[in-house]
Amino acid sequence: MTYISIRDLQKLSGKKIQRLPGTTPIKSGDRTVALLIPLKKPNMKRLQATLAEAEELAKTRDPKEDEAFLRKIGADPTNYDEETVRAIQEDWLARR
Repeated sequence: MTYISIRDLQKLSGKKIQRLPGTTPIKSGDRTVALLIPLKKPNMKRLQATLAEAEELAKTRDPKEDEAFLRKIGADPTNYDEETVRAIQEDWLARR
């Protein structure tokens, strides 16, 4: 299935949506008006293996090289720890 019409979307059950192979465009006529993304339970073994691999790869990175790259592309090279991020979030929410 390459797309679902907006009319057909009304007829789909939750089970059918979960069986979709992945992100599916919702079309009204020729226009894509939305994307349907089925939420699926993650494969925890695969997720843990990926996180372990990322941690191993992170050990080989050079923070100075990373910072230089971020500056080169105009990104903020600041490395915030979790505590600082939470403080920034609380401050931002308090100002709303």
